Amino acid sequence: MKLGFLSDIHSNIHAFQTILEYGEKLGIDEWFCCGDIVGYNAFPRECIALLQKKHIQSVLGNHDWATVTGDTSGFNPYGVAGVQYSRKKLGKQELLFLKNLPQQMNFEKDDISFFLVHGSPRDPLSEYVYPESSESVLKSFAEVIDTDIIVIGHTHVPMQRQIKDTLFLNPGSVGQPRDGNCNASFLMYNTMEKKYFLYRVVYDVQAAADANKKNELPDFLAERLFLGR
Repeated sequence: MKLGFLSDIHSNIHAFQTILEYGEKLGIDEWFCCGDIVGYNAFPRECIALLQKKHIQSVLGNHDWATVTGDTSGFNPYGVAGVQYSRKKLGKQELLFLKNLPQQMNFEKDDISFFLVHGSPRDPLSEYVYPESSESVLKSFAEVIDTDIIVIGHTHVPMQRQIKDTLFLNPGSVGQPRDGNCNASFLMYNTMEKKYFLYRVVYDVQAAADANKKNELPDFLAERLFLGR
């Protein structure tokens, strides 16, 4: 099977649609999301609808949970603005959908086991695990989570690390990359070949930025889309 992994869509429908169209050309059989469907950008409702339409399984992200609860403790002003905007745009059913997302997910495909989470196994919503995170930290996760592949999000930075028998993957961000590359990011894992592939896809950044400005989101949220920061 060809499995698609994406994360941190953050209400960027332009990037999300483009990723899915690209994945269709690759022949991806099934998609999984590491959370943060909403926040930051202008189309939370549309992104939830597309996720549901495409039957993409997702875990809960910290911005998803903040949108459900209204609790933005620890968020910077731009994160707060995105959450408040999402709360205004979403209806009861969409908020209920976010509320019911699991914090973690275990599944198996072609005898390969996967563990999916937004932050980390010990802090599903909030802990950042970066490509440069220490081997000891990743080893501690691998020892607790008995699985072949651990897929995480939250950092908006792609990652591929092998720690003994456990492969750690982060698909980066669909809607707000932060690794200096503004192109939308996702991963494909081929279970038959046991290989992963990172893809960067050009999308209409200008349209996404213009929508942010039109909806009176902070200018910085439009500007950072071009910077990949």
